Amino acid sequence: MNKEEEDFLRAEALYRKNYHDESEHRFISYGRLEILGNHTDHQHGHCLVAGCSLGIKGAVKKTNDGFVSISSDGYGTFVFPSNDLSMKESEKGTSISLTRGVLSALKEKGYKVGGFRAAINSDIFSGAGVSSSAAYELFIAEVINSLYNDDKISRLDLAKAGQHAENVYFGKASGLLDQCGSSFGGIQFLDFSDFSAVKVTPMPYPKWDMHIILVNPGASHAGLSDLYSEMPLDMKHVAKTIFGKEVLEEVSHKEFYKKIYAANPEINERQRQRALHFFGEDERTIRCKEAFEEGNFPLVLEMERETQLSQASLLHNVMVPGHYEGSPLEAVNRANEVLKEGSSRVMGGGLVGTTLNIVPEKEYEAFMKLMSAYYGAEKVVEVGIPSQGAHKVR
Repeated sequence: MNKEEEDFLRAEALYRKNYHDESEHRFISYGRLEILGNHTDHQHGHCLVAGCSLGIKGAVKKTNDGFVSISSDGYGTFVFPSNDLSMKESEKGTSISLTRGVLSALKEKGYKVGGFRAAINSDIFSGAGVSSSAAYELFIAEVINSLYNDDKISRLDLAKAGQHAENVYFGKASGLLDQCGSSFGGIQFLDFSDFSAVKVTPMPYPKWDMHIILVNPGASHAGLSDLYSEMPLDMKHVAKTIFGKEVLEEVSHKEFYKKIYAANPEINERQRQRALHFFGEDERTIRCKEAFEEGNFPLVLEMERETQLSQASLLHNVMVPGHYEGSPLEAVNRANEVLKEGSSRVMGGGLVGTTLNIVPEKEYEAFMKLMSAYYGAEKVVEVGIPSQGAHKVR
């Protein structure tokens, strides 16, 4: 019996225990991997995102009583009526807020919503950095899509419902990258130049002899919200102050490089460097898209390595200042002891959290031995890219 089947059986057992009934359906939803485009989405740039094989499995049954009830392995059960979808301040930061938020967003779009029961579990480990919130949001969205809308809701509308839930109901600012990764699966090229009409282009599934490995060096994200918010704010400050634009994507390359190096007392050097990172990273992402389309995987790895250098020298999101031990930068430096053809870089917001490592077969054994010895095998986890996003299994 494989692990996925074990997880579903565990969910079905929890369903029977809590609801004294048998479930009827199985649903699965995934986390996401940021392949390239680090801190480009909030500037309306381009990103490459993929689904991640870590995710949420659940046993589900449609109900006629109008109530939504979710039992989560290790986290208890909550219940609310599906016709009460107003945002409640007291629920911010909770799973129930995400659930209400997804249903509210779909209902506002004109889709049907209703009651169901679900028992779920997750293999997304603490600190995995693959957006467990997006995986949860898309699980809920896909249940509503399947049970009440005959699978007719677009993948983009499902993703937007998740983003709405996270931004408005949960109270966390985020772009749409995470939700697109969970909704679409595979590898997708995202063009955020028009937020009202995000363009999603599927990439060919990579036929490469590579391992994708997440390394969690162990530092906590707690108390870092101000440092995270500085990154988009710095970029937007440059866009507004020098170019009179809201975001950097609205600035032409020619105008940007003509003016960015000139002395200007209204911007500091960190702001200048972060703006430079955006333009370099956006260009890298477009080149990486072309590399995937051409099957040029050495170029993909080259773009990954260039991103890591830009993160360290321009974006400054590879560690919390003064806290090298346990930082992503430390994990990248250790990985590069053995990675000569592979790549290692910070994924997502950065400062702390997981590194994304793309490791060729011939470097795999040495990489796993080195990183597991230092961080522990439980924090060095190989993952895959599912070919589809959140969906009903049966």
